[in-house]
Amino acid sequence: MTLSRRTILRGVGTAIALPWLDAMANPTRLIASTTSDTVAKEIPKRVAFAYIPNGVIGSKWFPTQTGRGFDLPSSLQPLTKLRDELTIISGLDRTYAAGSDPHAQCGSCWMTSAAHVEGLNPISRTLDQILAASQQGKTTFPSIELSCNSFTDRREPKSFDAISWYGPGHEARSEKNPIQVFRRLFGHTTGVNQSVLDTISGQARSLKSQIGHHDKHRINEYLEAVRAIEQRVQFQAQDKIRLADWNLQEPDKVPSDRGEYIRLMGDLMLLAFQTDSTRVASLMIGPERWAAPQLYPGVFDKPVDHHTMTHDHAYDQQVAQIDRFHMEQFAYLIDKMKTTKEANGKTLLDNCLLVVGSGLGDGAEHSYKELPLLLAGSSSIGIEAGQHIRAEKDTPLANFWLFLANRMGLDLPNFADSTGELKIG
Repeated sequence: MTLSRRTILRGVGTAIALPWLDAMANPTRLIASTTSDTVAKEIPKRVAFAYIPNGVIGSKWFPTQTGRGFDLPSSLQPLTKLRDELTIISGLDRTYAAGSDPHAQCGSCWMTSAAHVEGLNPISRTLDQILAASQQGKTTFPSIELSCNSFTDRREPKSFDAISWYGPGHEARSEKNPIQVFRRLFGHTTGVNQSVLDTISGQARSLKSQIGHHDKHRINEYLEAVRAIEQRVQFQAQDKIRLADWNLQEPDKVPSDRGEYIRLMGDLMLLAFQTDSTRVASLMIGPERWAAPQLYPGVFDKPVDHHTMTHDHAYDQQVAQIDRFHMEQFAYLIDKMKTTKEANGKTLLDNCLLVVGSGLGDGAEHSYKELPLLLAGSSSIGIEAGQHIRAEKDTPLANFWLFLANRMGLDLPNFADSTGELKIG
């Protein structure tokens, strides 16, 4: 049986795309594998951009050794078991344009590498949207934009709360509510109390009776992942009391545990890739400069203000603990990518690039130098993983964006203030 890549399971108010299956292979492109009942097939490249606000403590984030065999500093130690899957790039800079708050140019201009223009926000389209335009018509969503900003106030302008832009002043508005993300991805309009999977169970059983063993196993794993997220979304919608003693304004239907919130949004992003609902995604871990307390479970015993702490080197140890907390969440996502099998015999990590970084280096100095950049799944764009690459002095971040754009098939001569593609040996 041969399935179309766009095969979906339909229920009442529901349409669930399927992950890549061997049965979706084009018969003219099948490649013999080592087992008789498995085929390898071409799966398109996917890329996700994950943004960390307010910079990092570089001395605890960047390895001191370059090349292979480097030691992970304290902020990156949650990634120890995944070190050979990572590429760390240091020495990349951006130019700050005087005339606006430094934070206004951090996230909003991270994927443009362009100078901020007061009143216009970023002055050009971000790289993710350029890549999304090249995928127009190939997926249900050219791109998805997610944010883990749980604050309910609007104390800052949108340039502090958006990393993806269609063009000057027009942000690609991010979705912050995991329930809305779930409904958007899966067409869920029947209400959160009715399971999406229950509405398509009959079709799923019929399909599994017609496909091979490996595809059946892959669909079961996928549907279990959908069910797990569905249950987590429903559970978290009811969890509003754990932080009541802190008198925090708990947003409705958003996980109260910050780590769970980030992981859940990351899981939804990975499901969007698995189903080929999109091939381009962005995930903003938090907004820039939002001076309001948040609780970081397992790190501090009360809410802290990340942004304000980054302004004073006396708090470097505490800020580094938040950096490490963020890496714990990425370790979870990268490990999940590594263990998620796809139809070409490889994993989601083999077929997807995750870019993690910040538009600010040193938060206390508001420095645009030494921007943190970490890649997972770098083999998908031809970089040998497991190394720390140190760029030459005064290398623009745009050089990496140009390198990435062309490895994703765009063939651009330049990008923003690039001086050429980043040299990666």
